[in-house]
Amino acid sequence: MKISLYNNNKIKLQGVAYYIDCYKFWDLNHCADNFSGPLYQTMVTNRLLGAGHHPYTGPMAVIDFNLHDFKFDKYQHSLSSNVKRDIKRASSKGFYFKEHDFNNHLWDFSEISYSQCRRKQRVNEWYLQEPTNYEGAHSGVMHKWEDESHYSKWFGVFKYLKHYKQGDLITNEKLFAYCKVAVDGEMASIHLMWAHGDFLKQGLMFYLLTNVVKKVFLFEGVKSLVYYGYAQFPEWKSRLLFKPVQLKLQL
Repeated sequence: MKISLYNNNKIKLQGVAYYIDCYKFWDLNHCADNFSGPLYQTMVTNRLLGAGHHPYTGPMAVIDFNLHDFKFDKYQHSLSSNVKRDIKRASSKGFYFKEHDFNNHLWDFSEISYSQCRRKQRVNEWYLQEPTNYEGAHSGVMHKWEDESHYSKWFGVFKYLKHYKQGDLITNEKLFAYCKVAVDGEMASIHLMWAHGDFLKQGLMFYLLTNVVKKVFLFEGVKSLVYYGYAQFPEWKSRLLFKPVQLKLQL
Protein backbone atom coordinates (compact mmCIF):
# COMPACT_ATOMS: atom_id res chain seq x y z
CA MET A 1 0.00 0.00 0.00
CA LYS A 2 1.48 3.33 -1.07
CA ILE A 3 1.25 6.22 1.38
CA SER A 4 2.37 9.79 0.72
CA LEU A 5 3.87 11.51 3.76
CA TYR A 6 4.16 14.96 2.12
CA ASN A 7 7.40 15.54 3.97
CA ASN A 8 8.95 19.02 3.99
CA ASN A 9 11.74 20.82 5.82
CA LYS A 10 9.38 22.58 8.25
CA ILE A 11 7.75 19.51 9.83
CA LYS A 12 8.70 16.36 11.70
CA LEU A 13 7.20 12.94 10.96
CA GLN A 14 5.98 12.11 14.46
CA GLY A 15 4.30 8.78 13.78
CA VAL A 16 7.16 7.28 11.80
CA ALA A 17 9.71 8.54 14.33
CA TYR A 18 7.74 7.11 17.25
CA TYR A 19 7.66 3.63 15.71
CA ILE A 20 11.43 3.77 15.17
CA ASP A 21 12.16 4.68 18.80
CA CYS A 22 9.16 5.40 21.02
CA TYR A 23 11.15 6.82 23.93
CA LYS A 24 13.44 9.10 21.92
CA PHE A 25 10.60 10.52 19.80
CA TRP A 26 7.49 10.45 22.00
CA ASP A 27 6.98 14.24 22.17
CA LEU A 28 8.07 17.26 20.15
CA ASN A 29 8.93 19.30 23.23
CA HIS A 30 10.51 16.72 25.52
CA CYS A 31 12.46 15.19 22.63
CA ALA A 32 13.24 18.45 20.83
CA ASP A 33 17.00 17.74 20.70
CA ASN A 34 16.39 14.38 19.04
CA PHE A 35 13.93 15.80 16.51
CA SER A 36 16.16 18.76 15.62
CA GLY A 37 19.50 16.95 15.63
CA PRO A 38 21.30 14.32 13.55
CA LEU A 39 19.43 11.46 15.25
CA TYR A 40 16.21 12.32 13.40
CA GLN A 41 18.04 12.72 10.09
CA THR A 42 19.82 9.39 10.52
CA MET A 43 17.04 7.29 11.99
CA VAL A 44 14.02 8.74 10.17
CA THR A 45 14.69 10.68 6.97
CA ASN A 46 17.73 8.74 5.73
CA ARG A 47 16.16 5.43 6.72
CA LEU A 48 13.02 6.15 4.74
CA LEU A 49 14.99 7.35 1.74
CA GLY A 50 17.14 4.24 1.79
CA ALA A 51 14.45 1.63 2.47
CA GLY A 52 11.49 3.07 0.59
CA HIS A 53 9.08 1.44 2.99
CA HIS A 54 7.95 1.73 6.61
CA PRO A 55 10.96 1.21 8.93
CA TYR A 56 9.13 -1.65 10.66
CA THR A 57 10.25 -4.71 8.70
CA GLY A 58 7.04 -6.75 8.78
CA PRO A 59 3.46 -5.95 7.76
CA MET A 60 1.84 -3.12 9.69
CA ALA A 61 -1.60 -3.35 11.29
CA VAL A 62 -3.67 -1.04 9.07
CA ILE A 63 -7.25 0.10 8.66
CA ASP A 64 -7.48 1.11 5.01
CA PHE A 65 -10.30 3.66 4.85
CA ASN A 66 -10.84 2.94 1.18
CA LEU A 67 -12.07 -0.57 2.09
CA HIS A 68 -14.85 1.11 4.08
CA ASP A 69 -15.59 3.76 1.44
CA PHE A 70 -14.23 6.36 3.87
CA LYS A 71 -17.38 5.94 5.97
CA PHE A 72 -17.17 5.18 9.68
CA ASP A 73 -20.70 3.76 9.70
CA LYS A 74 -19.63 1.07 7.26
CA TYR A 75 -16.59 0.27 9.42
CA GLN A 76 -18.73 0.16 12.56
CA HIS A 77 -21.30 -2.12 10.92
CA SER A 78 -18.52 -4.64 10.19
CA LEU A 79 -17.46 -4.95 13.84
CA SER A 80 -18.36 -8.15 15.68
CA SER A 81 -21.26 -8.24 18.10
CA ASN A 82 -18.84 -8.79 21.01
CA VAL A 83 -16.91 -5.64 20.20
CA LYS A 84 -20.15 -3.67 19.89
CA ARG A 85 -21.26 -5.08 23.23
CA ASP A 86 -18.08 -3.81 24.94
CA ILE A 87 -18.54 -0.37 23.40
CA LYS A 88 -22.09 -0.17 24.75
CA ARG A 89 -20.93 -1.43 28.15
CA ALA A 90 -18.41 1.40 28.52
CA SER A 91 -20.97 3.99 27.49
CA SER A 92 -23.54 2.58 29.93
CA LYS A 93 -21.01 2.88 32.77
CA GLY A 94 -20.82 6.63 32.29
CA PHE A 95 -17.59 6.81 30.31
CA TYR A 96 -17.26 9.36 27.51
CA PHE A 97 -14.65 10.08 24.85
CA LYS A 98 -13.08 13.40 23.86
CA GLU A 99 -9.92 15.18 22.75
CA HIS A 100 -7.98 16.60 25.69
CA ASP A 101 -4.91 18.52 26.80
CA PHE A 102 -2.39 15.94 28.01
CA ASN A 103 -0.89 18.37 30.55
CA ASN A 104 -4.19 18.66 32.43
CA HIS A 105 -4.26 14.95 33.31
CA LEU A 106 -0.69 14.00 34.26
CA TRP A 107 -1.60 12.29 37.54
CA ASP A 108 -4.25 10.18 35.83
CA PHE A 109 -1.75 9.32 33.08
CA SER A 110 0.64 8.11 35.76
CA GLU A 111 -2.06 6.17 37.60
CA ILE A 112 -2.98 4.35 34.40
CA SER A 113 0.66 3.37 33.95
CA TYR A 114 1.00 2.07 37.51
CA SER A 115 -2.23 0.10 37.16
CA GLN A 116 -0.45 -1.97 34.52
CA CYS A 117 2.11 -3.06 37.13
CA ARG A 118 -0.62 -5.17 38.73
CA ARG A 119 -1.20 -6.97 35.41
CA LYS A 120 2.25 -7.25 33.84
CA GLN A 121 5.50 -8.71 35.08
CA ARG A 122 7.39 -5.63 33.96
CA VAL A 123 6.49 -2.08 32.95
CA ASN A 124 9.14 0.09 31.33
CA GLU A 125 10.52 2.66 33.75
CA TRP A 126 9.64 5.47 31.34
CA TYR A 127 5.99 5.06 32.36
CA LEU A 128 6.80 5.11 36.10
CA GLN A 129 8.26 8.60 36.38
CA GLU A 130 6.85 11.32 38.59
CA PRO A 131 3.81 12.88 36.87
CA THR A 132 5.47 16.30 36.77
CA ASN A 133 8.28 14.86 34.63
CA TYR A 134 5.87 14.75 31.68
CA GLU A 135 4.81 18.36 32.16
CA GLY A 136 5.20 20.66 29.19
CA ALA A 137 4.48 18.00 26.57
CA HIS A 138 3.15 19.25 23.26
CA SER A 139 -0.65 19.16 23.34
CA GLY A 140 -3.60 21.19 22.10
CA VAL A 141 -1.84 23.74 19.88
CA MET A 142 -0.06 23.72 16.54
CA HIS A 143 3.66 23.16 17.09
CA LYS A 144 6.29 24.92 14.98
CA TRP A 145 7.11 21.50 13.46
CA GLU A 146 3.49 20.83 12.50
CA ASP A 147 1.14 21.92 9.74
CA GLU A 148 -2.31 20.98 8.44
CA SER A 149 -1.00 17.61 7.17
CA HIS A 150 1.41 16.80 10.01
CA TYR A 151 0.17 16.99 13.60
CA SER A 152 -0.76 15.05 16.71
CA LYS A 153 -3.76 14.91 19.03
CA TRP A 154 -4.47 13.39 22.44
CA PHE A 155 -7.77 11.55 22.95
CA GLY A 156 -9.11 9.99 26.12
CA VAL A 157 -11.91 8.18 27.89
CA PHE A 158 -13.23 10.03 30.92
CA LYS A 159 -15.82 9.83 33.64
CA TYR A 160 -17.38 12.86 35.32
CA LEU A 161 -16.34 13.32 38.95
CA LYS A 162 -17.44 16.55 40.57
CA HIS A 163 -14.60 18.54 42.18
CA TYR A 164 -12.00 16.01 40.96
CA LYS A 165 -8.51 17.51 40.74
CA GLN A 166 -5.18 16.99 39.03
CA GLY A 167 -2.70 18.63 41.34
CA ASP A 168 -4.18 22.10 41.93
CA LEU A 169 -6.30 22.00 38.77
CA ILE A 170 -9.99 21.17 39.15
CA THR A 171 -10.92 19.04 36.14
CA ASN A 172 -14.28 17.58 37.30
CA GLU A 173 -13.39 14.46 35.32
CA LYS A 174 -11.01 11.53 35.58
CA LEU A 175 -9.00 10.06 32.71
CA PHE A 176 -9.29 6.26 32.41
CA ALA A 177 -7.74 5.63 28.99
CA TYR A 178 -5.69 7.64 26.51
CA CYS A 179 -4.48 7.50 22.92
CA LYS A 180 -2.20 9.89 21.09
CA VAL A 181 -2.60 9.94 17.31
CA ALA A 182 0.12 11.28 15.02
CA VAL A 183 -0.69 12.27 11.43
CA ASP A 184 2.01 12.09 8.74
CA GLY A 185 0.39 13.08 5.46
CA GLU A 186 -1.98 10.31 4.34
CA MET A 187 -1.16 8.10 7.35
CA ALA A 188 -2.36 8.39 10.94
CA SER A 189 -0.51 6.32 13.53
CA ILE A 190 -1.57 5.20 16.98
CA HIS A 191 1.06 6.56 19.32
CA LEU A 192 1.04 6.23 23.12
CA MET A 193 -2.03 4.32 24.26
CA TRP A 194 -3.18 2.58 27.44
CA ALA A 195 -6.25 2.04 29.60
CA HIS A 196 -6.58 1.69 33.36
CA GLY A 197 -5.90 -1.92 34.23
CA ASP A 198 -8.62 -2.06 36.91
CA PHE A 199 -11.38 -1.12 34.46
CA LEU A 200 -10.60 -3.15 31.35
CA LYS A 201 -13.61 -5.42 31.87
CA GLN A 202 -15.83 -2.37 31.38
CA GLY A 203 -14.96 -2.27 27.69
CA LEU A 204 -12.52 0.63 27.80
CA MET A 205 -10.12 -0.47 25.08
CA PHE A 206 -12.69 -1.17 22.37
CA TYR A 207 -14.57 1.99 23.35
CA LEU A 208 -11.36 4.05 23.16
CA LEU A 209 -10.08 2.69 19.88
CA THR A 210 -13.32 2.67 17.95
CA ASN A 211 -13.87 6.29 18.93
CA VAL A 212 -10.33 7.09 17.80
CA VAL A 213 -11.10 5.41 14.48
CA LYS A 214 -14.26 7.50 14.19
CA LYS A 215 -12.28 10.70 14.73
CA VAL A 216 -9.52 9.77 12.30
CA PHE A 217 -12.06 9.00 9.57
CA LEU A 218 -12.82 12.75 9.67
CA PHE A 219 -9.18 13.87 9.30
CA GLU A 220 -8.83 15.53 5.92
CA GLY A 221 -6.48 13.74 3.56
CA VAL A 222 -5.86 10.73 5.83
CA LYS A 223 -6.32 7.38 4.08
CA SER A 224 -5.28 4.88 6.76
CA LEU A 225 -4.83 4.29 10.48
CA VAL A 226 -1.76 2.30 11.52
CA TYR A 227 -1.31 0.45 14.81
CA TYR A 228 2.30 -0.76 14.82
CA GLY A 229 3.19 -4.22 13.50
CA TYR A 230 0.45 -6.75 12.84
CA ALA A 231 2.50 -9.49 14.51
CA GLN A 232 1.92 -7.80 17.86
CA PHE A 233 -1.46 -8.99 19.22
CA PRO A 234 -2.82 -9.99 15.76
CA GLU A 235 -6.05 -11.58 17.01
CA TRP A 236 -6.94 -8.55 19.11
CA LYS A 237 -6.16 -6.10 16.30
CA SER A 238 -8.17 -8.13 13.81
CA ARG A 239 -11.24 -7.70 16.02
CA LEU A 240 -10.90 -3.97 15.35
CA LEU A 241 -10.56 -4.71 11.61
CA PHE A 242 -6.85 -3.94 11.35
CA LYS A 243 -5.30 -5.99 8.55
CA PRO A 244 -1.66 -6.90 7.80
CA VAL A 245 -0.34 -4.51 5.13
CA GLN A 246 3.14 -3.80 3.83
CA LEU A 247 3.37 -0.02 3.59
CA LYS A 248 5.43 1.81 1.00
CA LEU A 249 6.03 5.30 2.29
CA GLN A 250 6.76 8.12 -0.11
CA LEU A 251 8.45 11.16 1.40
